[in-house]
Amino acid sequence: VLPLLALLLLPALPVEAAAQAASEQTTFTQIISGTEIEIAFSRPSLRGREEIFGRQIPWGEVWTPGANRATTIRFSKDVVLSGTPVAAGRYSVWLRVLESEPWRLALHADTMLFHSAHPPIDEAVVHVGVERERAGDLQESLEWDLDRIRIDGADLVMHWGRDRVVVPLEVDPGIEFATPAVEARALVGAWLFDDSAALPTPDQMAGWTPDPADPTDRFYQVLLAEPRPRPVRIEYDEETGIVALVDRLIEAAEAAFYSGEGEEPVVVYGQALLPRERGFFTVAGTLGGEVSAVNPRVAPIAEFEYDEAGRAVAFTIRGPDDEVEATAVRAGG
Repeated sequence: VLPLLALLLLPALPVEAAAQAASEQTTFTQIISGTEIEIAFSRPSLRGREEIFGRQIPWGEVWTPGANRATTIRFSKDVVLSGTPVAAGRYSVWLRVLESEPWRLALHADTMLFHSAHPPIDEAVVHVGVERERAGDLQESLEWDLDRIRIDGADLVMHWGRDRVVVPLEVDPGIEFATPAVEARALVGAWLFDDSAALPTPDQMAGWTPDPADPTDRFYQVLLAEPRPRPVRIEYDEETGIVALVDRLIEAAEAAFYSGEGEEPVVVYGQALLPRERGFFTVAGTLGGEVSAVNPRVAPIAEFEYDEAGRAVAFTIRGPDDEVEATAVRAGG
């Protein structure tokens, strides 16, 4: 007969051992422009190990970036991974880890594989080269994430220990970004811009004392600093086909909004004009020069007027309820 103390300890030992070995299962879901990306994976931890690859995971191994069952990824619509088209569907995810060469990301049709399967790369539905980066921070538990999310894609990131793999992911944004050169050049130049209709009224501003700790107050303090109309420019990037509405005042106001109290504002936000039909453009937000946010159903619309030579001479920006938000007239080439 076992002593009472031994009997009391018996239930605890397997539970403790299981807890030490656990690689928690998680699911990450993100929707980008109507495309749903879902990643299901287990999260192994370092547990005191500084280096995993080349040791616990040998160089050359085809490894699922997770544990237990193979990590899976699902795309609700067709996407492009690292320049390679991938059909909508669910796939198991594998990485060939190499010491001195680019790693390879492979998507397999069989989503029920265990981590010990190590399927050959050449049997994958698709496989692409990916760069392994050394990160400054130590990631204890394996993490999948989507970073730098934009209207047309994001970076698919796997991070464990000090190793990161970043895979460019593209989705169909459902809207054209590029404007044909001839049409875009008709817009380029200096403009006098009047957005008084979208600003607070004098009655609304009566008695207003800006609070530097309030982001909205910082935004309006910058935005209201110049008289209307004020100068803006329309510029065209020949390489990307993007037409930019360059408004230094709104950029500075956005920077003031997103900076902390006492911080030096950094301009990263801007605006782009995305073509709908001749003379009509959707006003979209940009981040770091890339189109990052637009909902065509509710975004403001810019409508241009042209002279007999086909050169734009005026435009009006209207909101989703057709209300006028701003007007502009050409001020120069």
